[in-house]
Amino acid sequence: MNGKSKVWASALLVGVLLLGALAGVAVDRTLLSRSATQTTEGRRGGDRDRRTSYMDWLSAELDLNADQQTQIETLVAQHRDQVSGFWGEMRPRLEELQAQLRAEISDVLTDEQRTEYEALMEKHSERHRRSRNGEENNQR
Repeated sequence: MNGKSKVWASALLVGVLLLGALAGVAVDRTLLSRSATQTTEGRRGGDRDRRTSYMDWLSAELDLNADQQTQIETLVAQHRDQVSGFWGEMRPRLEELQAQLRAEISDVLTDEQRTEYEALMEKHSERHRRSRNGEENNQR
């Protein structure tokens, strides 16, 4: 395999890993964080964020009764620690792959493009930080 093929294969692999990570984060935030909402309601003024939206959606789509909702919430809570542990293990590996991919992309760019790319990545990181902290993000 020549150098370009290795770069493309690495980029594809990292891209797939990133998509998987994003899907995992989405599942964690919607499926597995219901009880965390109860502890953060005081800090966030009681807003019903996306952590409760999964149960609301599932209840409406499947016409769940109260007993079913309670059982499903219990199941989700039972798996929350496992998923959190998984992400705790995977996050450093994912960040390492992201840094490698960004460095390889940066090597391909011109100086001007590299400066723009770094600014884009910083803007993306800031949006991600604000999102994780529960802050609204109305800018793109």
